[in-house]
Amino acid sequence: MKTVWQEIDERGEVVWNPVFLDFSRDWGFTPRLCRPYRAQTKGKVESGVKYVRRNFLCGLQGREPDSMEDLNNQLRQWVWNVANQRVHGTTHEQVMARWDADQMSLRPLNGRAAYPFADEELRKVARDAFVSWQGSRYSVPWVYAGKEVWVRDRDGGVEVHYGAQRIAAHAPAPRKHVIVRDPAHHEGIPLGARQERKTLVHIRQSAPVVEIRPLAAYENVAAGGAR
Repeated sequence: MKTVWQEIDERGEVVWNPVFLDFSRDWGFTPRLCRPYRAQTKGKVESGVKYVRRNFLCGLQGREPDSMEDLNNQLRQWVWNVANQRVHGTTHEQVMARWDADQMSLRPLNGRAAYPFADEELRKVARDAFVSWQGSRYSVPWVYAGKEVWVRDRDGGVEVHYGAQRIAAHAPAPRKHVIVRDPAHHEGIPLGARQERKTLVHIRQSAPVVEIRPLAAYENVAAGGAR
């Protein structure tokens, strides 16, 4: 999911979505990416849905709720009297008892400011190392050409992030259809169109080789023909 992670880089490390990574740091937890196609690492989340479907929803047969309020009331009773009282299959502890113990290690929410969310969008850097944002184009270091980056407005400017790293910061364009460029971003950029040097082959044209004979030989041939 692009809202959580972007890609695996050349070193095999996870490139996290910068907003999600900043959110995790703000709340003090460390994200961990599950291996793809490994059911053992994500099956616990899906098992919760299966548990509710098989134990609560199937138990409603014959006593279907009359309204959404009735459904919510029955669900609350089932959570407190059934789900929270069972012994969990992984922890081998009663769910309610484990919840009471875990609350001691949780951070309190009272008086804590909300996470300062900033709207941003995922954009792909063009081959010329520019990224489009709100009708204008902004430069980024050329090594990120072809990569997907996050662009957002922040503190009156435009920032470009690749993972948790801020790779570019610009003043906003005064109007649309403006190119905002930092010359340092394109230093050492390879030329997109290489100039091919043609090898010119010069051929010297020389006069044909003519056999040189004395004029006396032609005179003797002419005299013999006259006879």
